[in-house]
Amino acid sequence: MHRIREYFYGLMVDRRGGPVASLLKCALWICSLAYGVIVRFLSGGYDKKFFIAYRPDPKVISIGNITVGGTGKTQTAIDIARVLEAQGKKVSVLIRGYGTDEYMMLQEELKDCPVLVGPDRIENSKKAFYNFGVDTVILDDGFQHWKIAKDLNIVLVDATNPFGNYHLIPRGILREPISALRRADLIMITKVDSNPSKRGEVYGVATALGKNDCVLESIYKPMGFSELSSGKKKELEFVRQKRVCLVSSIGNPYYFKEKIKQLGAVIELEFVFLDHYQYMKEDLYKIDGECRFLDIEVIIATKKDAVKIKRFCLANQMATPILVLDINLEITKNKQILDERLSGIYNS
Repeated sequence: MHRIREYFYGLMVDRRGGPVASLLKCALWICSLAYGVIVRFLSGGYDKKFFIAYRPDPKVISIGNITVGGTGKTQTAIDIARVLEAQGKKVSVLIRGYGTDEYMMLQEELKDCPVLVGPDRIENSKKAFYNFGVDTVILDDGFQHWKIAKDLNIVLVDATNPFGNYHLIPRGILREPISALRRADLIMITKVDSNPSKRGEVYGVATALGKNDCVLESIYKPMGFSELSSGKKKELEFVRQKRVCLVSSIGNPYYFKEKIKQLGAVIELEFVFLDHYQYMKEDLYKIDGECRFLDIEVIIATKKDAVKIKRFCLANQMATPILVLDINLEITKNKQILDERLSGIYNS
């Protein structure tokens, strides 16, 4: 199943070629046409008020994207929740729950923030309000959740591959047509330090849609490392010149790899799994065995992977220590626009 998903994702991003791939791409393109009809019907129905979106009691901030893959929604939700909590707001995060990694990561990072899991965001917004007394809910991956009215719609766009081949899924990576960005209150370009040249593509689309005045730029800044087994903190300098192995199951493993390279680590081995992959003990035994064979000094994992690996309680048994990269969202352009919009929703 893992290899099948990987193969079809390769078709979506045009990494697969040959006669068979060409035929499959044609079939996927036809499927994308049908998908597009459904998406336009639903989004258009809510836009024109044929369907009425539910207005929850708390303020609603949506963190979403227009593509499949990793744009950094969960980390952005964490950082915005922290900002609001520092201002005295009572926040809850609502997630669909299709992967346990987001839930576990949110629980670890936001100790006092109720994290409610389930596809029914309307019901969970009510629970957040009546059971926990929150004044704000953050929808992690909420851009396509048309059933709930939002006070602030933030859409993340990955600078390394903003819109793919501009086809809808399953032929491409777009979850909605590009024109859907008109619904966005803010467009945040993430990982701009990885591929600055792609910013022009995003600004071109934003300008064409009349959204050029609400574009932000951001990076994910490494802050240090934590030992998976003990939680002990390590400085970024710790990995310089060390022989390391990277382990990730995220939407964009290339950005993660690039960050570790920039810290001066020598990447000798890498295990890349599909996004939301659920590790098995056998995976960890294999990783540990290959690391021992190659005399790897440190295994480095992302936060999302660490919470899934930790449940096996094998970190103390592995010959190679596992470090977790700690990162924070840093807005490098137009941060004041985000601050103004966040404040503005409570004054309306």
